Amino acid sequence: MTDKKEKSDGKRIGLIIISILVAIYLIGTVIFSYIALPGTFLNGRDISYASKKEALEKAPDDFSLNVTGRDDRDLIINPADIDYDAKLPADAKIDQNPFTWPAALVNNKKQDFDFEYKVSYDEDKLDKKIEESKLMNGITEPKDAKIAMKDGEFYIEDEVIGNKVDKKKLKEAIIDNINTKSKEISLDDSYYHNPKVTSKSEKLQKVLADSEHIKDMSIKFNFNGFDLKLEGNSLLDLFDMTDEGLELNYDKVYDYAKYLASETDTYGKNRKFNATGIGEIVVAPGVYGFKLDVDGMVDKIYEQVNSRESGVIEPVYANIAYVRTDTGEDIADTYVEVDLSRQHMWFYKDGNLILESDLVSGKPIDGWATNVGVGQILNKVANTTLTGLNFDGQTSYQTPVDYWMPIGWDGEGFHDAPWRGGFGGNTYLQNGSHGCYNLPPSVAKALFENVDYVTPVVVYESSTNYSPGMLY
Repeated sequence: MTDKKEKSDGKRIGLIIISILVAIYLIGTVIFSYIALPGTFLNGRDISYASKKEALEKAPDDFSLNVTGRDDRDLIINPADIDYDAKLPADAKIDQNPFTWPAALVNNKKQDFDFEYKVSYDEDKLDKKIEESKLMNGITEPKDAKIAMKDGEFYIEDEVIGNKVDKKKLKEAIIDNINTKSKEISLDDSYYHNPKVTSKSEKLQKVLADSEHIKDMSIKFNFNGFDLKLEGNSLLDLFDMTDEGLELNYDKVYDYAKYLASETDTYGKNRKFNATGIGEIVVAPGVYGFKLDVDGMVDKIYEQVNSRESGVIEPVYANIAYVRTDTGEDIADTYVEVDLSRQHMWFYKDGNLILESDLVSGKPIDGWATNVGVGQILNKVANTTLTGLNFDGQTSYQTPVDYWMPIGWDGEGFHDAPWRGGFGGNTYLQNGSHGCYNLPPSVAKALFENVDYVTPVVVYESSTNYSPGMLY
């Protein structure tokens, strides 16, 4: 009887235990229908024992992006910096069999659920974050290795790697990492603007050999009164290093030709002049003087330099003067001098006064006054007829002359005036010319026969101020 009772009690206890276990299993199954099994990861985040619904609804709050680059420069982007937000798709599910929860507890096997987040951010804030970062400010620009000169010797100056980031490529990488929720970007060389030419370049070695040859070149310019040479660094600076080697840079050569013009041109500049009976005065510009043809000089420089030979370059002029002195001036001891105030002319040749005379210049009313400045004998024409407008500005005149010597682009010049009974004094104030220099016939003849083409004509007013500057 006792044995039967004991067996019955044992069965009852076993059933209770089984019932309890079944109840626990069923309760666990229900629970794990709502929470994630152990070892569950959602887009890399451990959500074990977490509510599946909450895990799916909760946006990731651990996002941050650390960008590292050269020279310990970095950029850290946090969610708040760019109004970052990420949501899972509405149909995302954590599909697990809750009945397997006991095995999951024992095995703790990892189970990944990866869904593509729908990411949003403020692009303007991202741009600002990038612009204000260490990566973009206080940078060192990359520099190509190049040929340089020190202490008269050429050498290869090493390249500068620098740390200038390619902003477009950087932003693309950041956006890509934001969308993939990566946390680190390490910028390699491909993200930077790097030197195109390094010190190990074979081309650079050849260029060095060429530059050594250029170093030994000396190009002189045949400007009397100026010791101008193109050599050494000043010559090398005109070159650019290209894929083909050292080549002249047109803009640099042009600027150098303009520099030559600025140093040597006398055209359009005031001049000091030793006026007869007065002394040193300053005369205005005019149509006289040396004016370099810049384009022509560029061609000459190219031709000489590209020959890789030293040499002398003859100037190419757009306008030429009578002489260039040892001091660079363009008026020496041969010139015609006219003082409109004294109504007088002097002609000096080789330092000797060979002719002087009173004259009549332009009537200083209504724009007929003779111009002041420095002209030049542009032409000598015998037996011609001068034409132009009369003082009324309506009718015209035709005046035959035996000797005509224009000195400027405005129609002014020397000529004989046999119709006049007298010259000099104040005749010009009431009975002046249309701007020309009226001379006695014998004086006009002597000047015509003795003056050379391009001889400077210095015109000034010593004590009056009726005349405008000569057009040029």
